[in-house]
Amino acid sequence: QTFMKRYLGGDPEMQDDLALQAALEVESLLDLAVARYNSSNLTYHYRSKNQELIDFSNHAFYNMSLQIAPNISKNTKSRPIERYKVAGKWLDRKNVQEAEKIVEVLKDIFATRKNNESIGIITFNADQQSCIADMIDKECSKDHEFRSHILKEKIRFENGEDTSLFIKNLENVQGDERDIIIFSIGYAENELGRIYTNFGSLSSEGGENRLNVAITRAKSKIIVVTSIEPEDLKVDTAKNLGPKLLRKYLTYVRAVS
Repeated sequence: QTFMKRYLGGDPEMQDDLALQAALEVESLLDLAVARYNSSNLTYHYRSKNQELIDFSNHAFYNMSLQIAPNISKNTKSRPIERYKVAGKWLDRKNVQEAEKIVEVLKDIFATRKNNESIGIITFNADQQSCIADMIDKECSKDHEFRSHILKEKIRFENGEDTSLFIKNLENVQGDERDIIIFSIGYAENELGRIYTNFGSLSSEGGENRLNVAITRAKSKIIVVTSIEPEDLKVDTAKNLGPKLLRKYLTYVRAVS
């Protein structure tokens, strides 16, 4: 209330009524602040330890305005972007083959990581999110060593911060970050051999921002699991920018990996 009174100003006798009216008409204090104060962009990117992890977004979303530290040496042992192509199918809004591959990728990370890197898994929709979680649970029931790793990953805290393994979709990954991100594209040919170009929230107006969030969560590495090549996406006539940037991102991933 104090903020809103200062924001509204004017006749003190009207402040309470106006403050209440303003509060009912906006969703947050940030919305009030946007109308009152000048905006300023944060231009220093701190998350990614490798330039390749942020270069695409810097070009596609930030008009090259981000200040990022360039790589000072060529690291040939650990690539910041890796890509796995699988022969997946998009059936019932999920891709089982990609979920199976993600289990393999997790096992490889557990066996080879040097610094106990934290892990997050991102995909486009809730059905694929559930499919990946189910596949991990299924493998846990068969492989006790894998189960032990997963249980440890699910209760990780470092310096009071939650660094546990997560499986999320584009809708709810905002604000998260992990050392390694595994990104399941999911979309693939259906039973008729067709690839639909309706990518859920990505296809909506402003959906490209969700893609930007997803591909910038990694601190040291992003592993992209895909069943399609960029050329498979016929999105030239797409109404909004999201699907077109997805194709460009897949092209970038293939080139850098």
